[in-house]
Amino acid sequence: RQTDRQTDRQTDRQTDRQRESNIELLKVVAIILIIISHIVQTIRSENPDITFQDYVLNLAIPTTNIQYIILNIFAYFGAWGNNIFFVCSAWFLLKSPKCNKKKCFFMLMEIWVISVTILIITYIIGQGNISKKIIMYSLFPTTFSNNWYLTCYLLFYLIHPILNSIIWNMSKQSLFRISGFMFILYFGLNFIKNGLFFPSFIILWITIYFLIAYMQLYCKDFADNIRYNIILLAFGLVGFIGIALVTNFMGLHISFFEDKVLYWVVTWNPFLLISSIAMFNLMRGVHFKNSFINFVSKLSLLIYIIHENIILRTYYRPYMVNYIYENFGYSNIIAWVFAMAIVIFVFAVMCAMIYVMIAQKVVLKISNALYIFLRKSYLIIEQSMLKFH
Repeated sequence: RQTDRQTDRQTDRQTDRQRESNIELLKVVAIILIIISHIVQTIRSENPDITFQDYVLNLAIPTTNIQYIILNIFAYFGAWGNNIFFVCSAWFLLKSPKCNKKKCFFMLMEIWVISVTILIITYIIGQGNISKKIIMYSLFPTTFSNNWYLTCYLLFYLIHPILNSIIWNMSKQSLFRISGFMFILYFGLNFIKNGLFFPSFIILWITIYFLIAYMQLYCKDFADNIRYNIILLAFGLVGFIGIALVTNFMGLHISFFEDKVLYWVVTWNPFLLISSIAMFNLMRGVHFKNSFINFVSKLSLLIYIIHENIILRTYYRPYMVNYIYENFGYSNIIAWVFAMAIVIFVFAVMCAMIYVMIAQKVVLKISNALYIFLRKSYLIIEQSMLKFH
């Protein structure tokens, strides 16, 4: 198995040099899915930080309106996109023996710089008309998990070498048992009744990580089989769309399901995970190069940070939705959701490009210097503490 891992790493290094665009395209698709989901979240969620709420749609109740049913399906796209992102990351992290702490610290710095920059700009434009809570959250974006995925990813990234060590020393049978058992617990029983067996996003990601590890080490033929993965993708799509439609239909006729329409819109939806894995496997078999796709994919972290910034989602996005509601109504709401997704995506890409051109190198230099200082300070404290008996 050690020889196989060395071969895989050599292949990965060669792939990195070639910069094929298959997985990069999948990441771009994932970020677009997430943006669409966040727009729907704005449409369906009341916002206590603004005075106008007329634009809000109650999508949690069953409906016969086709457009609202489609919006309910769009609500799944966020969890779907997040799963796609993590499956992509897991496949490559499994071949990584250690984590780059300096890189991790740089990510923290980028999140903080972008969050504070948007805070300052909005504070000036709005003449200080921002709630104290939003200001505090903007000053400490990672602490308050303003972008929960990124906070969770940073924590997971730090522990992934330990998980790799455990996985590489497990037998095939042991890995099968633990991955299968955790899948049943957290993507099975916990999916039916949320909260069972003390779930958390870290636990859910560890479950996915073990599943991807088993597939990578022992199910390579299955992972590479186009026919099997098309079937798997179809099963996942039919599953999550079907369960949404069935729940809505039952809510129209059975009172118990009246408030359960969005019950299945969760990261631990097994159909979303299955379809994400199938999409990843299928895209691995597609080979092409496109510099534009690679460029946009490289910005995906920044796009995520910018488009879901707490100030933009709290103040600006509701304003956009309310403007559409008041001036055009919701008769073509699906078209407006796609139009907003395009605008937000392009805006985030442009902001990310501006940041890269103007500030990223400066932030990197400051981050490296600060990291070295903090590391030295920590090691001094650590050595002092270790002297105690």
